[in-house]
Amino acid sequence: MTTTTTASEAQRNITAFWSMVAPGYEAHHNVPEFDSPLHHAWVAAVRELIPEPADALDLATGTGFVAMILAALGHRVTAVDLSADMLDLATSTAGQRGLRIRFLSDDAVAPGFEPASFDVVTNRHFLWTLREPDRALANWRRLLRPGGLLIAFDGFWFDPEPGPHDHEPEPFRRHYTAATRAELPFMHLDRGDPIVAAMDRTGFSDITLTTLEHLTGGSGQGVPYRITARA
Repeated sequence: MTTTTTASEAQRNITAFWSMVAPGYEAHHNVPEFDSPLHHAWVAAVRELIPEPADALDLATGTGFVAMILAALGHRVTAVDLSADMLDLATSTAGQRGLRIRFLSDDAVAPGFEPASFDVVTNRHFLWTLREPDRALANWRRLLRPGGLLIAFDGFWFDPEPGPHDHEPEPFRRHYTAATRAELPFMHLDRGDPIVAAMDRTGFSDITLTTLEHLTGGSGQGVPYRITARA
């Protein structure tokens, strides 16, 4: 028998997992240490992509890693997430660093903003856990002004073969069940073609996928990449 779940059930599993791990997320090296050489490399990468002040939306912001780089570079930043625990941590850190960022609870698949509200839409390590990618991408394009830029940092982190995935740790497996994974078309990819095709289908242009070995810190886990596209 095939197990199925609704998108809302899948998202509840996903949000519950990230809320649970939020307190130790950065301590487990999920983001580069602030002011480290690797952090400076990320700042340089973002600065190169967005050289002029912009209205930016960071989706599934988590602890606010990209949002805070954007704000420190002088961009006007809104950041959304469905995990209240992640948002609390991000808000606290931004305050400690004197950064002005508007943090909001919102679903990154369908963010509640007016069309053409932003010059840039960003996300990091989110595409793999994105449900309804065609719907989400169409919504992100709608939020961008003409010629606006979508930037997604992610990686091919997971075994492309179908489960079981017993080697993966708890509580990850308990939340990312087979039914939840079925709602996440990009989770088990080992190449970017399906993502590029989805962006093309939803009206993006100038789509470029670039590998980012220099931003991994030598972890050796998965293959990191960046996709940029224009609205």
